[in-house]
Amino acid sequence: MKVGHWLALVTEMLSLTEVTIRMSGSEASKRMFEFFTQPHPRYKLIQNKRWGAGLFPLPDRFEDYLKGKDKQTLRTNRRRSLSLEHRFDTIEPSHYLNDILAINESLQIRQGQPMDADYLNLEQLEMWTKDKPEIYGVFDRHGVLKAYAHAPVCGEVFILSRLLGHADELENGIMYLLISEVVREMIERKYRDGMPLWAMYDTFFGASPGLRFFKERLGFRPYKARWVWKP
Repeated sequence: MKVGHWLALVTEMLSLTEVTIRMSGSEASKRMFEFFTQPHPRYKLIQNKRWGAGLFPLPDRFEDYLKGKDKQTLRTNRRRSLSLEHRFDTIEPSHYLNDILAINESLQIRQGQPMDADYLNLEQLEMWTKDKPEIYGVFDRHGVLKAYAHAPVCGEVFILSRLLGHADELENGIMYLLISEVVREMIERKYRDGMPLWAMYDTFFGASPGLRFFKERLGFRPYKARWVWKP
């Protein structure tokens, strides 16, 4: 990495707003917390998901989430997807294993990395669904699943843990529709239960320019996150 790039990265890191987010919940949530707070695989002196965590605070209304000049790309792509009669729904993933496999197989390289073999094996996908009674999906006009997201709530934050769309439909706005509707679900949950308060989509540092652009258009910004486990 060039010196100029390092300096820009350090400058950005030092300018990040620090937030404290309390995680709680199931054993799966506890494992997520432990993953976030373990040493970074490359930079051992810092926590895995502390610097540059992709976050935004959930607003009180869905209409407020869609507002603003910076959400124009989101609104345009969401409208395109809806105009093509795509439909969002909560699904039981074990009922859609073949569709999920087809989505995973539709692109062998994503964000410059080959797909993990576990994503391309039906038995491994079935194992993945065992403790996930519900995830979120977008269907085309023929009722075929074209995108899916696993977004567990872990106390004050919901996490876009797995997020994939079919290559043939990516230009049709399916991922913008999927994430915006997940956000709508979480805002309704916040109104009902008081949580979650934050949305998270991995980190900004190390993300490709295209993925970083995508996150920004959805409202995510890099933060310095202090993760706390609340029993």
